[in-house]
Amino acid sequence: MRAKYMIIYLAVGVAFLAVSLWAFLSNGKSARAIRYKYKLGGLMLTAWTMLSAASCEGGTPPVVTCYEPVVTCYDVAMETDILSVEVKGYGGTKLKSGDVLLINIDSPSYKDYRCRITATPENGDDSVIVVQDFTRDYDSELDKARFELTLPETDYKGTAKLTVCGVYYIAEGTQNEAPVGSVELEIF
Repeated sequence: MRAKYMIIYLAVGVAFLAVSLWAFLSNGKSARAIRYKYKLGGLMLTAWTMLSAASCEGGTPPVVTCYEPVVTCYDVAMETDILSVEVKGYGGTKLKSGDVLLINIDSPSYKDYRCRITATPENGDDSVIVVQDFTRDYDSELDKARFELTLPETDYKGTAKLTVCGVYYIAEGTQNEAPVGSVELEIF
């Protein structure tokens, strides 16, 4: 069966070359040459398909020799370290000295976290107002981490930025920080 399709494919290929030469010599003005070229091209594609199908050897299920489907993974990466912040007692992100920030991290992926509040004045000078480290309690809910950070006495008024980083250890005593998220605060 395979030899029959190969002979048909070769014969149609020779005819296709002849018709292509005819279309070339007529500078593409012969409608008949173009029409035959399209028909022979379609016949060649059909013969090649039959040749490919005949090359599959038996067995259940048949073995596919080409055009195997691409394997696509539909597993969506789960989001971790989802940060939410509010002021204890009245919510929002506006606070004054002595107020307590409630820092919630859903799906935490680190044991230790570092919270840093920096002043962000217009001149671009980021001065640190407070830095505090927290260790997640493994006895609490496994998918949440909750921390409380008290804003110390400060003369700064204006926009500030709370940055939360996960702390991990590379070697004995060497720590690195991975940013988890940040929230803009207003200190009044």
